[in-house]
Amino acid sequence: MPAPDRNLIDRFLRERDEAAFTELVRRYGPVVWGACRRTLANTQDAEDAFQATFLVLLRRAAKLDRDTPLGPWLYRVAALTARNVVRANRRRAAVNGPMEHEPLAPADPNAERLDLDAALLALSERERAAVVLCHLQGFTRREAAERLGCPEGTLSARLNRALTRLRARLGTGAPAALAAGGAALPAGLARATTRSASVVTMSRLAAPGLSPAVAQLADGVLHMFWMKKMMTAAAVLVLLAGAGVFTFGTAGRTSNAARATEPLAAPAPPPASAEDQKDARRIDRLIANLEKQRMLLGVTLENLKAEKMKLEEANAALELGKDIEVFVSDKESSHPLVVREVVNGRAAEVTCRDLDSLTAYLRRAHADPQGPKGLRIIAYKDHAAEELREVFTACAVSGFAKASFGQVGRPSFMMSTKSVVEMANKSYGVSETRLAPRAKLEQKPDEIDLRQYAAPKK
Repeated sequence: MPAPDRNLIDRFLRERDEAAFTELVRRYGPVVWGACRRTLANTQDAEDAFQATFLVLLRRAAKLDRDTPLGPWLYRVAALTARNVVRANRRRAAVNGPMEHEPLAPADPNAERLDLDAALLALSERERAAVVLCHLQGFTRREAAERLGCPEGTLSARLNRALTRLRARLGTGAPAALAAGGAALPAGLARATTRSASVVTMSRLAAPGLSPAVAQLADGVLHMFWMKKMMTAAAVLVLLAGAGVFTFGTAGRTSNAARATEPLAAPAPPPASAEDQKDARRIDRLIANLEKQRMLLGVTLENLKAEKMKLEEANAALELGKDIEVFVSDKESSHPLVVREVVNGRAAEVTCRDLDSLTAYLRRAHADPQGPKGLRIIAYKDHAAEELREVFTACAVSGFAKASFGQVGRPSFMMSTKSVVEMANKSYGVSETRLAPRAKLEQKPDEIDLRQYAAPKK
């Protein structure tokens, strides 16, 4: 019997079980990828939206109802995320013009009318869940009813209402659009998504291996959830306030009638002259133009920052190449073992708290067909030999046969452990965003044979 979705999420978050997360991506990847690909013509944009959708799942996992079917929820998140990408691209194009990879707007006047995802998002939550389960995920009506916790007749009624509304909006193209709702994942996308999720959950740092675009998309959707919650609360407060005003007005009707015979208040001041009104309108136009310029400058600044970050990450990934790097600090340090490698084309940094987590991470990296081909180990010059031997053993047990080994001096009193890692990376010729000044290794890195550490002690 397949494991429930909630159990898979818990296993990944608590035990870092990548197989559990890979199973979630396998189950719901086609639905999510279909929603992203239909809206986004550019493959990289679609892949960013895909990974952001599953990142939102990780961040919202604790707040999800255990009985909520995951498929319809993930579909809605994917559709909203893809639309956020479209809006961001339009804002950028309004300032900088379209990018080379962005296609021109379709000339077909029926393109908007045949938008399956817009039609699905226009349905109620219950009707959309029925369509997603039965037509996008391929469940029977009985299976869908079991997942929604309702009788099969109720599910059928919701599905029939939803299909009627879809036909009214999509016309004769509704059946074909639903039949093509799912899409096969590109090679490597599921593995890349699982690996990105592992980087985020294993590290207590800012997860620099995660694409800024993916992180920004996930934050945008989470902000939308928060805004919806706030708007709901505000609506409730407005209703309560309105009820109070109505009660107060009814109670005070008698006193208001009594005051109707009192003398009228002094007349209101005369209206502003035509010249004053003209000046006010001119000031309003000036303010509106300044606000527009401020918005355009803000968009330009954010785009430039994003492009700069992408270039710096690309340079760091290029120089690190196919190697994976392990910096060995003191066991009492907040960063005892720091691992750096290229994930999805970007340099990532992960903190391992002990040798077991280091071994688990290196085993997965070594088993990945597209993983690192070389291993670098960096440690302090006066590091205890026994502790280094334990690290070498962990690397050997993980499957690595050799590694380059270099040493650095202890940092000054005010320098953090992370700064030492960054300076050591500079010594290897690896640059990364916001690194400390260049530092030199004590000597040229030596190549060590790790196989001798994998053999049992005699």
